[in-house]
Amino acid sequence: MPEPTTYHIQKGRLVKMKNPGNFGLGDCYLVDAGLKLYLWIGPNSQVDEKFLTAASAVMSDQAREGKADIDRIEGGNEPAEFKALFDDFQLTDEDTEGILKKVHMESHEHKLWRVHREGDETFFAEVELSKDSLKSDDVFLLDAWDDIFVWRGKDATAREKFDGTILARRYDAERVGVQEIEIIEEGQEPEEFFRSFS
Repeated sequence: MPEPTTYHIQKGRLVKMKNPGNFGLGDCYLVDAGLKLYLWIGPNSQVDEKFLTAASAVMSDQAREGKADIDRIEGGNEPAEFKALFDDFQLTDEDTEGILKKVHMESHEHKLWRVHREGDETFFAEVELSKDSLKSDDVFLLDAWDDIFVWRGKDATAREKFDGTILARRYDAERVGVQEIEIIEEGQEPEEFFRSFS
């Protein structure tokens, strides 16, 4: 049986692994085994890595019209069927730097994220917290701590808008506390949205 395709979350994007089977305890991975998708969550991984892995699995499942089975695996507690997928399964101490900083969680610092589609991949990256960062052909997530705004540029694609909403939900699910998710169309921004930039 061929090994599944394994993707490693690295600073906001999925990177296909050349040597699948090594799982870093500080990282997260998406393992694509056809009609089975595994979310491997390292015990020392960051919030952003966890939710990006989950969001990627949701998107992969949708590409299969919801036919895939998604399993979440906590690192260190792998079932035998998962280990059997790899010729050389092993855990490592690897920890790739995430894109969320712990100081954000402690100081309630606001963050702005860009959701951008290139080919058949969706990229999610932090950008400068400035109104000038907003571009009409992309979607942006503004984390204002108590609120999560999904700003949708007038020239953004339908897929970018869809992925932005999915990512916002996953982001909210991995965050501590309760946040409101508000979708905003370009040109229809409420005052509290722009106040979040100051």
